[in-house]
Amino acid sequence: MAFGSLETAPRITRIRVYTVVQKPPEFSWSPTMPKVLNTDTIVRLTDDSGQDGISSVCTFTEHGVDNSVLESMRPLLIGLLEQKPQSLQDRWAWMQQRRPGVSNTAIAGLDIAMWDLAAKRQALPLYKLLGGERHSIRAYASIPVMEKASQYIKLINRLRQTGFSIFKFHYKSIAEADISLMRDVYHVFKDQGCQFMFDAEGHYEAQGAARVAAVMEGQKFIWLEAPFDDHDWESYRILKRSTSVPIIPAGNSVVDLAHLQQAIAADCWSALRIDAATAGGITPAMAIFAMAAKAELNVELQSWGSSLSTAANLHLALANANSHYFEVPVPIDDFLIQGVDHFQLGSNGHVSAPKKAGLGLDIDWSIIEATASACVEF
Repeated sequence: MAFGSLETAPRITRIRVYTVVQKPPEFSWSPTMPKVLNTDTIVRLTDDSGQDGISSVCTFTEHGVDNSVLESMRPLLIGLLEQKPQSLQDRWAWMQQRRPGVSNTAIAGLDIAMWDLAAKRQALPLYKLLGGERHSIRAYASIPVMEKASQYIKLINRLRQTGFSIFKFHYKSIAEADISLMRDVYHVFKDQGCQFMFDAEGHYEAQGAARVAAVMEGQKFIWLEAPFDDHDWESYRILKRSTSVPIIPAGNSVVDLAHLQQAIAADCWSALRIDAATAGGITPAMAIFAMAAKAELNVELQSWGSSLSTAANLHLALANANSHYFEVPVPIDDFLIQGVDHFQLGSNGHVSAPKKAGLGLDIDWSIIEATASACVEF
């Protein structure tokens, strides 16, 4: 079924929202941030036939549980129960009109749950409802910040045994230190079929970024991510024109359709980068993919959190030919939620499409209710 030809969305009769905290992480993924606590805000919508639609969006905070997404959703919930059956696009537009009082991430959690519900009503995996035919995608391990090259080498060796062959580093975000790490790791794995990416977390200055890109070019890195702040389009444009290494943004702040359209016109990136959670959900993400395809650009998704929090991005990537990789943060155990299925990496380094309808993940709601730190129900 082609995107946009959906039947009318059903009436929602019950909404429950939970915040569930993952275990404290072992590492940080940025040299400028401490270890943060990941919170999944899980949505469970029930329609007038008793069918559930589910989603989760992940946020991270330095000090305690993040209940902000749940609280941002709260003003929308009664209104959604009052909505007559209408298209998912119209429902998203109604929620978007409530901004800035509600956050993009809150809208995304509800929008993704409604897409999950729509796919289940048609007994289809979500990616097929979105028009996709691809059944798997290459995954890469998003590696946290560690102290020295030997630790990265040890972790990569361990991850290779599980099927990964693509690895993205986070390190010091200082050009010379990062170059040293790249050279050390590349020397060990250059003849072992591994490929690499690097995320600079937006902290380079122009000359340092150029030096890093030159090294990456010789080592055939897949991309350099976030050498500058996402709004520094001029620095991105200059770097992009000076290297053959693809240059992409972090995907944290330039996330809405109109802003991304301006970035495409500025010719500053080799590909777009968004997360369904911060872009506002499946509805705007599909429009972003279509816009990027028209400009002959890929959209490489930022995926963070548990399998449930990254499920929407997996289905988006499978549904759109202009997305080539799926991000998996590691160690995976730091991102597991009790009572929720998780995706399995195949020996070929691919994540396969779920066979079940919707997002394709089963949830034990008794465990979620027992472990949730907060819950609202309407």
